[in-house]
Amino acid sequence: MDSITEAAPPIHLPPPYTLHRLGSGDALAEAVRLAPREGAGSLVVNQAPGLLSFAVVLEPEQPLREAQMAFTLGMVALGDALAAHCPPERAVRLVWPDEIRFDKARLGGGRFVVAPDTAPDDVPEWLVFGAELIADRDHLTEPGRFPDTSSLKEEGFDPPEDILSTFASYMMLYFDRWAHDGIDAVTNRYLMRIDPPLLRGVRRIEGDRLVEITPSGGGKRSAPLLECLGSTGWRDAKGPLL
Repeated sequence: MDSITEAAPPIHLPPPYTLHRLGSGDALAEAVRLAPREGAGSLVVNQAPGLLSFAVVLEPEQPLREAQMAFTLGMVALGDALAAHCPPERAVRLVWPDEIRFDKARLGGGRFVVAPDTAPDDVPEWLVFGAELIADRDHLTEPGRFPDTSSLKEEGFDPPEDILSTFASYMMLYFDRWAHDGIDAVTNRYLMRIDPPLLRGVRRIEGDRLVEITPSGGGKRSAPLLECLGSTGWRDAKGPLL
């Protein structure tokens, strides 16, 4: 891991966080490596060409069947951070369960790792929430050939350092709301961003599943959350798909 250099723009984080800058490699994998030793609040950041990736270590107090909802909390914090630093009147949306879209174009998504051998009723030793965003598409000679994706740079977002600082603050805010108001205070905000809109229907999260009730009275339940991660196909082994 590269040390923080004077050339790197500062990332202002609240005191519970410890910043780890990664010169290359997978931020999520590095956070998983650090988790047993460094513990909660370790935030790994990799600002590579074309990519903004980061991952934060969490240490829940609830058993996994409840603690896994920290993934939705991370997605809410990410969505709200992006919304705070994007051009106005253009929507940041989520595709169940882990894809981020901006103005209908795919921008990236969220990732999640649970400490090995954690049963549903076990309290995880650690969890890691990570995200990968398309920072720019400067290397593409014809970006118009990929109309389903966009980037932070093309869409006029504020600098990545500001997004990261705001994300960290929102994570703290929503963990506080979870503790004092219950997980519904978080998941309701998550549901507000889910696409496509469910016209006059109802969405809710029951346990670890998304439940949708249509206006006609029909309904469906998703597979368990941890099984659904990656199902939208927003990334491959190299990162977010263009």
